[in-house]
Amino acid sequence: METSTSESRIRHHLIGEYKEAKLQDLGLKELQAFLNAKAKSLSRSVVAHLRWDLRAIFKLALAEGYAQRDPTAALYTPKEAVVTPTRAMTGKEAEQHINALDLRERVIDHLAIFVGMRPGEILGLQRRHVSKDCLEVVIEQRLYRGDIDTPKTTSSRRTVAIPSETGRQLQEWMELVGEDPRAWVFASENPLKPMWRDNVWYRYMKPKLEPLGLGWANFQVLRRTHASLGHDAGIDPKVAADQRGHGIGVALDVYTHSSVETRRGAAEKLERSVLPFKSKKGSEAA
Repeated sequence: METSTSESRIRHHLIGEYKEAKLQDLGLKELQAFLNAKAKSLSRSVVAHLRWDLRAIFKLALAEGYAQRDPTAALYTPKEAVVTPTRAMTGKEAEQHINALDLRERVIDHLAIFVGMRPGEILGLQRRHVSKDCLEVVIEQRLYRGDIDTPKTTSSRRTVAIPSETGRQLQEWMELVGEDPRAWVFASENPLKPMWRDNVWYRYMKPKLEPLGLGWANFQVLRRTHASLGHDAGIDPKVAADQRGHGIGVALDVYTHSSVETRRGAAEKLERSVLPFKSKKGSEAA
């Protein structure tokens, strides 16, 4: 059975360190020392996730009565943590990435690169979330650690606009999904369950991408690519943030809101910046 990244991280770093310890015996000083030690060898991202894991564990322990206090609120990610270089694909690499894949994974690629959806949001989609014309998708749940959960943030509960070429690819795939509103858009071998992210990546995407030198371009890279290419295409930051389900500041979040039509125009612009020929061909065929 596939193990999620989070579960592997918890098992290796936290259980490996504290499997003999009792929660009530762990204090702020000891936990911060643990993060400080990890910062000497791990990336800042991993250390930050370990901090989040500790906070989530203690929050659950408090709720279940296994702990009487939570020392993790004051934990911080050490400045010494290594900041690893991050990379996004160029437009040419993004097109190669998409073209290397079969239809199902190609649709997933489109939704990640051009729509800005997280992998858990993509794999948590059911037929009822996709409009008949496949030009809008409602995001109200995600696949998280094998379970269906609410989106990562409140702002992630949203309707996203689908650009035309992505919509065409999605519509082709939806014909195979059927009309049952409960059907998973990306079902596993068991049609009653959605696919897991690791299965999609390691079984169906990475093997086709490695021969092209794109085996490094995983789901995290797809999300960075959406933001990077969108910036290069001159898309309004607020519109892009609304599409991805991210905030860019309290003032903008509170006082401005982009319509789905505005987001559709932005998504179309991004798609055409990478796939100009395909988008034009699709429009002429229509």
